[in-house]
Amino acid sequence: MVSRNASLLNRLVRSLGEARRFWNDTDELLCSWNGNPEDEGLLQADAHPPLKIACRSAYHFATNMNALADQARGDLLVLLNDDVILDRGSLDRAIQILQSRPEVGVVGGRLRTSDGRLGHAGILFANQGVPYNRFRPDRLGPLINPDALAVRESGPMPAVTGALMVLRREEFQAIRLRESFSVCGEDVALCLDLCDKLDKWAYYASDVTAIHDEKSTRGETLDHYDLHQVAELVRERLRKDPALRAQQAYWAVQEADELEGIVHRLNEDSQRREERWSEQWSEKEREWSEKEKEWAMMAEASERKVLELAEKEKNCLLVLEASQEKVRELEIARQKAADQQSRDNRRLAELQGQLNRALLDQESLKHSRSWRLTAPYRRLGRLLQRWRRSS
Repeated sequence: MVSRNASLLNRLVRSLGEARRFWNDTDELLCSWNGNPEDEGLLQADAHPPLKIACRSAYHFATNMNALADQARGDLLVLLNDDVILDRGSLDRAIQILQSRPEVGVVGGRLRTSDGRLGHAGILFANQGVPYNRFRPDRLGPLINPDALAVRESGPMPAVTGALMVLRREEFQAIRLRESFSVCGEDVALCLDLCDKLDKWAYYASDVTAIHDEKSTRGETLDHYDLHQVAELVRERLRKDPALRAQQAYWAVQEADELEGIVHRLNEDSQRREERWSEQWSEKEREWSEKEKEWAMMAEASERKVLELAEKEKNCLLVLEASQEKVRELEIARQKAADQQSRDNRRLAELQGQLNRALLDQESLKHSRSWRLTAPYRRLGRLLQRWRRSS
């Protein structure tokens, strides 16, 4: 293992305890540590088998792994990324394959992401020799069933990922990882070198399983130069090895069939969605048609209401005009009445003045000498009037 992250390495070590049923006293966990020296104190001290920091050097996967292999004592090597979490019994199944199939040089497993999607199911080569993860889970992950029959079929594979490799130490030492790659490609080159030099095949074992979120340890890196190198190597080996071409063709055809099935399912899903959308659209159209009828009726009723209101407004205007005319007439009448009252008041004032003058004249007459002298004649006149009325 190569690591610079104590928490990832501890997690991997814990999963190793379940990945093999019985550990031997000679089994060992060797790590090339290129992290912070202070973080070494966080590593799991009670691991079984015990964890040993076998070297401390700058990160370079191939160089680090080759140095660890030089110190290993066992007959088998397990190469692991520190961001792998092994499933129960996975190493036992890988070891069983190596022990029962001498033609197999390296065993790789079926890896899934932490959210359950397919992460790795062997490596194939594109037309230009560029390696890629079979079924292209980096692009099609949500569409691929990680438990599909095509994914679960095991067998010799052109290459497997270096995130999880189990192989014989003697054969590894005869080949070793190429140290000419910077960040990737050495795992594919190792599989091709085992085939070319030792006539040993890489083997994809679907029952050797683990969780692996790719590139969670080192992150995104520039790998174009390495891919160009490994593509040249792949083209050379495919050109001279018909067995490798046949193996590539077998898995490529199976992959194409599976991808065709995915496309077919997508088309069926798309057709079903279109049918559902069509039904929903028809239902919406019916609803809209009913709504349009309701709106038309509402518009017609509103139009009638507007006409009624217009007629009422017209009548109100006529009444208003009549009222205004009546008000004008009343105003004229009021003005005339006011004028007449003013004249009557003046006439009344004149009459009052005349009355007052008459009263003054009467009063003056009563106090005059002539009024007193004529008083007996006035009494005689009144007596004569009463006598006439009585007779």
